[in-house]
Amino acid sequence: MNFIEELHALQLMVAVRTETPEQAYRAATACIEGGVRFIEITFSVPDAEEVIRKLSKDPRASVGAGTVLKAEEVGKALRAGARYIVSPNFDEEIVALTKKEGAISVPGACTPTEIYLAHTAGADVIKLFPFVEIGGLDFLKVIRGPFPYIRYMLCGGVKLDNISGYLSAGAAGILVGSAIIRPDLVKSEDWLSITENAKMFVGKVEEFSGKR
Repeated sequence: MNFIEELHALQLMVAVRTETPEQAYRAATACIEGGVRFIEITFSVPDAEEVIRKLSKDPRASVGAGTVLKAEEVGKALRAGARYIVSPNFDEEIVALTKKEGAISVPGACTPTEIYLAHTAGADVIKLFPFVEIGGLDFLKVIRGPFPYIRYMLCGGVKLDNISGYLSAGAAGILVGSAIIRPDLVKSEDWLSITENAKMFVGKVEEFSGKR
């Protein structure tokens, strides 16, 4: 399977946003141990590219860079081994550079104009952000009217008790953060509990897809 097919099948991408690179690496590894394949290391993490470099050696993971706001960060991320570039916003230069380098582009957008511009600029998947605040699943249903051919990633608001609704939407993927990597668990270095959280989310996806 290619990236898009695999993401659609597995659904979950976890965004790792911590205060230190050590925490990011441990939290990401805990998620991988729990069965998550798509790991996004945000560039708000100090030395994010070093974390990406270490994680990209793990065959169980498909690692990308998140919160990419500058063109120079694209190069840093890709040289470190990132396969995809995720941003909270749409920046035409970042999308163009990402595609030029042969990587997957996932910019953020929250209006019909932004969504269409990002798509026509070459984005592979549009991250609907902030998903809940722009209308959530109702917004997705409406926006698919004029743009049914665009792939969407749902970013924000997903929890264990509402993930079935997100899965039913049939989006390209679902971006999860603190619902799995809870700040209190990171602070207490309870990596085992983060692994258990990841397992529960992966289990919900498998249950929905009939693999379990």
